Amino acid sequence: MEKERKIFCCEDTADGIFTAVYDAWASGFGLSRVTVQAGGTYSRSLFASYVESRTDHEKAKKVARTLRERLGTEDYQMIYHAALSEAEDKGEIIFAAVVMGLAVWKRKHMTRNLGDPRIMRLFELARRVENEGHHYRMFIRFHELEGRAGETPVMFSEIEPENQVLSLLGDHFSDRFPRTDFMICDRSHRQCLVHRAGADWILMTDIWPDEERISRYSREEKKYAGLWKNFVDSIAIRERENPRCQMNFMPKRYWKHMTEHQPVS
Repeated sequence: MEKERKIFCCEDTADGIFTAVYDAWASGFGLSRVTVQAGGTYSRSLFASYVESRTDHEKAKKVARTLRERLGTEDYQMIYHAALSEAEDKGEIIFAAVVMGLAVWKRKHMTRNLGDPRIMRLFELARRVENEGHHYRMFIRFHELEGRAGETPVMFSEIEPENQVLSLLGDHFSDRFPRTDFMICDRSHRQCLVHRAGADWILMTDIWPDEERISRYSREEKKYAGLWKNFVDSIAIRERENPRCQMNFMPKRYWKHMTEHQPVS
């Protein structure tokens, strides 16, 4: 008879997964008989019991610190990036990688062992997240919102990524705009990256700004957006248009939120 497995279910965030890794490891049920499942979309197994693992930021910090110290920065970053993926099997893959790194191989740079199918899967998940984050660093467009009297203008951007990439964008745009109030909102996952001038960025979850407020652009924004769209339109050579080539460099799913791809008014 198959031995019962214990599955630790958690919210679909990096901290949620790291909390479940902590709980599964400390359960004493046997590392080969426990695993982690992120999110709520999964099929229940007959020979398994399910335990809810509530996100605990202190537990998540302990796991992150242990991974950095014992596995190294390279392995930690790959595991963290995989945790931002939308793949349904990421919880199980991450827990398997942690067990192999801390209990089996007990060495740094274990994620270079791509001969192991679980490590190869971890690598694939992390690379997809990193590639999408890289694309958004290039394709994000900000709009200055109409502010109330006496308020500092806020730069706003909306994205709809497949993976949870906001945490990969914070340092990049904070370094570029250290004295600017800006917000990048992920509609797909209901998350917002918020940066106040001169301060560190923060990530807010399960939140969305007022739709009417973010649809009102300032007068200067409308003027410069019009100039930019007219410029892009004027330099295009109609006879040499090649949509397929263009989409190779700028995938079409990013166009929806790019200023230059909006109709010229």
